[in-house]
Amino acid sequence: MSLLPFVIALEPDDRQALDEVVKQGRKAESEWLTEARKREGIRYLRGEAAREARGRVRTEFARLRKTGKLAGTRDLVVAREVRAELKRRKMTGEYKPVPASDAGAPGRPLGSSPRKQGRSADEPTRLSARLAVRLPADLGEQLVRACYWESEPAVKALREWQDLWGDGPEVILREAARNGAPGMLAMFAAALAPRPNADTILEKAKLQDLIVTTGDVIRSAVKHAIL
Repeated sequence: MSLLPFVIALEPDDRQALDEVVKQGRKAESEWLTEARKREGIRYLRGEAAREARGRVRTEFARLRKTGKLAGTRDLVVAREVRAELKRRKMTGEYKPVPASDAGAPGRPLGSSPRKQGRSADEPTRLSARLAVRLPADLGEQLVRACYWESEPAVKALREWQDLWGDGPEVILREAARNGAPGMLAMFAAALAPRPNADTILEKAKLQDLIVTTGDVIRSAVKHAIL
C-alpha cells in the first residue's frame, strides 16, 4: 500500500500520550491474534490446512486494521483519527488537485500561526515535539486537497490584505537591518509605510484563523486519539 509521509509539530505531552495509545493498540492486536489462532486451531493443524487457517487470520487481521478496529502502530492510530477528523470538519467531499505552483509550499502561509485548543492567541503553543507519520495515499491526498481548497478563499483574501497594507514599519526595519541598508533610509521607509487600523488588523486575524493546514488536522486527530 502506497503511503504519504507527514511531519508535524505538536506538544510533547500529546506525543507521549499518543505513544501510550499505540502501546495499548499493539497489545490489543497481540491479544486478538492469539485468540484468532486459537479459534482456528492452528496449533493442531499441519500442511495445507495450517496454511489456509493462517491465511484466514491474516486476511481478517488486515481487514480489522484497515477499518480502524485494530491499530497497533502510530501510523494506524493517526490514520484512523484523521479519517474521523475529516468527517467532523465536513472535509470528505471531492476536491481538485492542488495546483502545481502551490504543491509542496509551506503548510501555514502569510504569517498565521497554529493555536492550541483552549489557549488564548497570546499564549505560546509549546509545539516543540515532532511527529512523523505515514498515511495511506488516498487519505493523505484527501487531507492535502481538503486543507488547500478549504483555506483558499482566506489565503486569497490575506494576499489582497498584504498587497494593500504591506509588511508594516517593524518588518521594514528588520529587513533593512538584515540587508545592511543605511539606518536613516530604513527609518524613512518605515515612517512612510501604511499603518492599518485596529479593525483592519482584526480582519487579518480572522482570515488567518480560517486557514486549515494538514498539521492542524493531524494535531486535532491526535487530541481525539488520546482522549
